[in-house]
Amino acid sequence: MALLITDLDNTLYDWVTFFAKAFQGMVEELSGLLDVNREQLYSEFKTLNQRCGTSEQPFTALELPSVRKRFGSLSRRELMRALDRPLHVFNRLRNQHLHLYPSVEETLRTLSDRGVVLVGHTESIAENALFRLQKLRVESYFKHLYVLESTYPGHPDPERASALAPPPDFIRTIPLPERKPNPALLLDICRREGVDPRDALYVGDSLTRDIGMATAAGVTAAWARYGTQYDRDLWKILVRVTHWTDEDVAREEELKKEYHGVNPDFTIDSFDEVLQILGHRADRSLPVLTAAAAAASNS
Repeated sequence: MALLITDLDNTLYDWVTFFAKAFQGMVEELSGLLDVNREQLYSEFKTLNQRCGTSEQPFTALELPSVRKRFGSLSRRELMRALDRPLHVFNRLRNQHLHLYPSVEETLRTLSDRGVVLVGHTESIAENALFRLQKLRVESYFKHLYVLESTYPGHPDPERASALAPPPDFIRTIPLPERKPNPALLLDICRREGVDPRDALYVGDSLTRDIGMATAAGVTAAWARYGTQYDRDLWKILVRVTHWTDEDVAREEELKKEYHGVNPDFTIDSFDEVLQILGHRADRSLPVLTAAAAAASNS
């Protein structure tokens, strides 16, 4: 393997848990500050998320109708100060619950030392994905970070924005039509990195959007099964504010039918099992192998 392309959310860290808990805490604080019930705030967040096409647009709270009603026409920077308490709660809970899965940092370091090119791929906007890699201190292991193009207007505080700027040429943008699970996305990444798709490994937690996409592109696929293990009640919080429209939901159902029965080349229950996959190319006509089984077959 010359190239490892890894999904970020629920592959390197538990995004569902940290984001749901941080978001829930922020909404509770907003509810008290604005004297608005939480259900109304969840509804307002959902409307805004659908408008901008993501559930994780930084500072969406500044645009809430209830916030604008309370604070009038303050600038985004002034609103950020007015909402300091709710935003502080989000940051505190994010810091408390955002952690790499066990063995991730050690595995990334080992792969980097072995000369494997590491790139990240995410459908989060660049600012969020970069912040998390920096916060978790693993940014330096990646050659590039591939993100979807977005309309994010930038941090309300210009000084903070400049401090969070990525290294030159680190962020590479993917056109919206190539978003998951379009196999052209992975072929585009391989082309940009100068690697044959047959010499690449993709790791992700979604059988439909990650594994189905990788197998269609001819890229070896490792399903991060551990990334599907989280509190379902926390997932329900995210569903309440999802940016998905009715059309998106219908599209997802079609994708499930399209990729029904798709099998990963490998199924891993810990990120360090990627190390056991190196050098072992799965024959797609064979049954799904766990990384441990692959290692045994090579011994």
